[in-house]
Amino acid sequence: MEFIKYDELFEQSQVLIKDARVLAGNKAATAEDLNNASKMFKDAQELRERSSMLQELDVMAAQVTPPSPPARKAGGFKSLGEMLVAIHGAKFKSHYDPRLVMADVEIGPQETGAKGNQAIWSEQKDLVENVGASGGFLVFPEHLNQLFQMEPLERIVRQRSMVIPMRSRVMQIPVLDQTGAPASGSSYYGGSVAMWTEEATAKEETQPVFRQMELVAHDLVVYTETSDNLLADSAISLETILQYLFRGTVMNEEEWTFINGSGAGQPLGIVTANTATGTGPTIVVTRTGAGAIVLTDIFNMLAAFQGRSPVWIAHQSTMPDVLALNGPAGNPSYVWIGNGRDAMPTTLMGYPIFFVENAMPLGTQGDIILADLSKYVIGDRQMVTIDASKHYRFRYDLTSWRAVHRVDGRPWLSAPITYRDGATTVSPFVILDGQGAS
Repeated sequence: MEFIKYDELFEQSQVLIKDARVLAGNKAATAEDLNNASKMFKDAQELRERSSMLQELDVMAAQVTPPSPPARKAGGFKSLGEMLVAIHGAKFKSHYDPRLVMADVEIGPQETGAKGNQAIWSEQKDLVENVGASGGFLVFPEHLNQLFQMEPLERIVRQRSMVIPMRSRVMQIPVLDQTGAPASGSSYYGGSVAMWTEEATAKEETQPVFRQMELVAHDLVVYTETSDNLLADSAISLETILQYLFRGTVMNEEEWTFINGSGAGQPLGIVTANTATGTGPTIVVTRTGAGAIVLTDIFNMLAAFQGRSPVWIAHQSTMPDVLALNGPAGNPSYVWIGNGRDAMPTTLMGYPIFFVENAMPLGTQGDIILADLSKYVIGDRQMVTIDASKHYRFRYDLTSWRAVHRVDGRPWLSAPITYRDGATTVSPFVILDGQGAS
């Protein structure tokens, strides 16, 4: 009897698959071609199945004794019937299933007539921690009772401003009016003018001018509700977290408003002081290059500034332009940062510079500010107060949390100061505009 080898059947199936692929893949294939391709495919499948069966039979015929099972093999049977079929195959040496393990157990004379050992096949079971039923339920995850968070950027305005406690909702503050172009003399003295006269001649009368600034406390509020169960069961003190987050949220929003506030129901910001009121103390310098900051812009801002304790406030996105500041064509070595090895300077033209999130982004009006913040007035009616109440949502087992801050702020100058030449203006608040040469 002549026997065919399983590898010959496999080669035949490969040929049929290639031929069927050519017929089925032809764009101009007819219905008959597709039918023939389908028959070839089915014939190839049958040859593959027969080849696999012959290969397995060859392996079984070569085995004299069951091979030693691996020391540990992950797996399991789906049913008892599947396990019994595997044991039957192993017992008659026709097939070995790696999911079985073999152990020698001692049996008594009542089973064999004489005391001896017998091989017992059983299903392999491993205790592992990545499977719950196999031991994973015994392993508990570790929990760190600490909340990870990024620290906010430094707040600039409040700690450098003139802060005045308010005992009422409204505070009126008298101010020497130093605005407007002077007819003679200097605007710094509010209209007082000194005159040269001869002896025993009439003296011309001059008098200072005053105005009144008003602070009105506005409410800045944060509110949330928490379940009583969460308050009781949280591994980290929820009360501590809420107090920290509420206070930080309020102070950060305050900082943003002191710089960009509209003045309507909130403080009046440095950047928006002019656009919100029509006239204001902030000088807006025309930007030299579109969407950029160059050294000429810095010089022009300095020329328009007047103050005793100036700082630069710049949005984080302006840092690449500031880092790249270099000198004019005649002196290109004049740069802000000398090399890439040493620490970045913390001053620009001798004044501290702070890169923050609460300024406007690069290319927008107010992306960099030069300010003497001591000329910005903050009225504190009520510092951040955090309260909790169980009564409002008592029926739902909820606790209400509220943070309230009552404050106002604005530059106390109403307009820039004009020099006695009638043309030059200076201010404690200077910003770049959002325009520029294209």
